[in-house]
Amino acid sequence: MTAIDRVPASRSVDDVLADARRTFTRLHPAEAYEELLDGALIIDIRQEAFRRTGEQILGSLVLDRNVLEWRLDPTSAYRIPEATSHDRRIVLICPHGDASSLAVATLRTMGVHRATDVVGGFVGWKEAGLPLVAGFTQAGSYVQDGSAPITIDLHAQEVTVLGRRVVLSRMELIVLSELHRAGGRVVTREELNHAVGSWDGSSSRAVDLTVHRLRRRLGARAAQCIETVRGVGFRLLTSASGCPE
Repeated sequence: MTAIDRVPASRSVDDVLADARRTFTRLHPAEAYEELLDGALIIDIRQEAFRRTGEQILGSLVLDRNVLEWRLDPTSAYRIPEATSHDRRIVLICPHGDASSLAVATLRTMGVHRATDVVGGFVGWKEAGLPLVAGFTQAGSYVQDGSAPITIDLHAQEVTVLGRRVVLSRMELIVLSELHRAGGRVVTREELNHAVGSWDGSSSRAVDLTVHRLRRRLGARAAQCIETVRGVGFRLLTSASGCPE
């Protein structure tokens, strides 16, 4: 047998999987959910048969496994618009967390060095009781439910972001409520100052500071829904006017 004909020593898929996982730190479902709220891109690579069971992760992007590398390579002509840098935080999720680990290892060899996956996969996410929405999403699209990531119940004075209740201070809740009531209209700083009234330590920049804290509490993804209109004030974007799903 010539050198060309020699077959390298075989290795089991379990060995390959174990080696792949030694190269990165995986996320537990709750950690992945926190990163989703903070702007990480969660990519659902489950096969269509699994996705047709009718449960999905709101805000995740569905991609077919066979095109994943081309879609996430910043240098590829077939990349998705979000794949602008090798620094993008990517979190893969598959049914049980095995295929996703192998895919992460491939992405990392391409330089997508912040890619990782979810321990237990979609099953682990569901068992952890994390938010899911009903429906089926075609590959290449984001999972959405027709609404913006922020849900506001003014009567109960409760705010949820992608299914998670967020506790706001009184001032933050007032500002968010005023923006919500405006229905997409720009609310001036003067209007917001009037709504919140005066309080100890208030200043001309109080509204701006409150909006800054509000954005931090909402998380990076939902924070994009609050638009600053320079020299005028703020407005809460709806899904129809540009708020990211």
